[in-house]
Amino acid sequence: RALPAGASAIPLYPGSDICFEELTKDEIRFIQAEINKTLLLAKKAGADAVEIHAYGGYLTDRFMTKRWNIRTDEYGGSLENRMRFLMEIIENTQQSLGKDFPLIIKYTPSHFLPVEEGYRDFDEGLEITKLLEQSGVHALHIDAGCHDNWYMAMPPIYQQSMSPQMLSCMRVREVTSLPLISSGRLGDVGKAEAALQNDWLDIAAIGRGLLADADLPNKVAAHRTDEIRPCISCNEGCIKSVSEGRQIDCAVNPLTGYETTKQLSTTTPKRILVIGAGPGGCQAAISAKTAGHDVEIWEACERLGGNFYNACMPPFKRDGARLLEYYATIIDRLGIRIEYMKNATEADVLAYNADKVIYAAGGTPVRPKSIDGIDNPKVKSATDVLKNHALIGQNVVIIGAGLVGCETAVTLAQQGKTITLIEMADKLLPEPVFVQNLMMLSQLLAHPNIQARTNTKLTSVTNDAVIVADNDGEQTIDCDCVILAMGFRANDALYQALSDKVDIVQIGDSISARKVLDAVKEAHEAILQIS
Repeated sequence: RALPAGASAIPLYPGSDICFEELTKDEIRFIQAEINKTLLLAKKAGADAVEIHAYGGYLTDRFMTKRWNIRTDEYGGSLENRMRFLMEIIENTQQSLGKDFPLIIKYTPSHFLPVEEGYRDFDEGLEITKLLEQSGVHALHIDAGCHDNWYMAMPPIYQQSMSPQMLSCMRVREVTSLPLISSGRLGDVGKAEAALQNDWLDIAAIGRGLLADADLPNKVAAHRTDEIRPCISCNEGCIKSVSEGRQIDCAVNPLTGYETTKQLSTTTPKRILVIGAGPGGCQAAISAKTAGHDVEIWEACERLGGNFYNACMPPFKRDGARLLEYYATIIDRLGIRIEYMKNATEADVLAYNADKVIYAAGGTPVRPKSIDGIDNPKVKSATDVLKNHALIGQNVVIIGAGLVGCETAVTLAQQGKTITLIEMADKLLPEPVFVQNLMMLSQLLAHPNIQARTNTKLTSVTNDAVIVADNDGEQTIDCDCVILAMGFRANDALYQALSDKVDIVQIGDSISARKVLDAVKEAHEAILQIS
């Protein structure tokens, strides 16, 4: 085929010039036969159960859903016809594997999108549930959403409340006695326990949480949940990596994907000094101590976290702070020395006489001195605002609509503030943001208290306004407060001063502002390189 094949001859996505070619009946039977071969191989290989994937937006669900199935043969039209593709797979499986072999169906009772546009709502989803139980399957794996709201499948950090999967389970429970499996940030064992206690599900499925910490079940069983390395639901190392064709890894677990190649140990312990206790510095200290080195951390603030601490302050990102709680626990359990409110100086570092210095001092907010009025007391940094170290008024202008600026805007809008976002680029969030995270953050940004102006530049600040310029010239925007979210500059002055005097390696945002994934990976690599 020159074009992709699908349930129906419809555009690849709304507005696309490319259309699917409708699968013929012979092709349908071929696909079903190949699925059957795969399930037989799974049983032969020793699988205890098999699961058929009929979840939101993939081929089987496209057959099941009005939006994507406009066929006029026996595979389209009524619900019974739209279910035929899946039901025939189930029948084939039962004939080949036996009706007693455990068979699970993963599906979506609701797409959580408008039913008038052809998406599935719970009315139809519960009818599907009844049909699946009647077919003789043994358990149901409940999910939510589809590709058109993809973030629901792997909820990002912004999903603080119970995920839509739990609502789906609660509704499905009303019409079936089959065991229910579901997921949705259940690596947070408190949420998993609540879901089980509320009888929303029978089995808590955990995916990303086991990438963050493969020992999660063992730590629960051993009553050591405070030692679970939490998934921060950033989707950067797992889903993004795989979707881009790269090897899977994890933002918080440097061994994910490298379990046999990046283990640590040493026969010649060294004296290690870590400067900075953000995620990079904490991981460097933990990796070094695990390898057998003597480790001390110097942190300029009164707590762990660096700028990641600020990033966890919005109410819709608070779960991220669990990572800092984990670092504090492990640092204490390993006996790593840490000095807070310790501003490292060149003399102090030289006097410490470390065999290796890991420089993880992070970045500092950009504050362009070339802008008139930039030192006005009403001008605050987004980091100070997020950690509640600034007094702000009602009418706020935020300069910079990258990730920090947008998250700050949502935080303040939810507090009732009136926000104007100013961005030089032609769109909000001009730096790459993974699509699942972008989908949900874009919804948060559609707040009535937030107005945005793109292709606009700050030129000056006065006592009661900002002056901005766009293609139509300069305009004045009255405001009580100006918040700068113009990015971060590497805090590398001390590194530069020490680079030819001690054995020192630079990691994380002290090189350039990036992700937790980069800092954690570089931290572990730095310890691996110690001979």
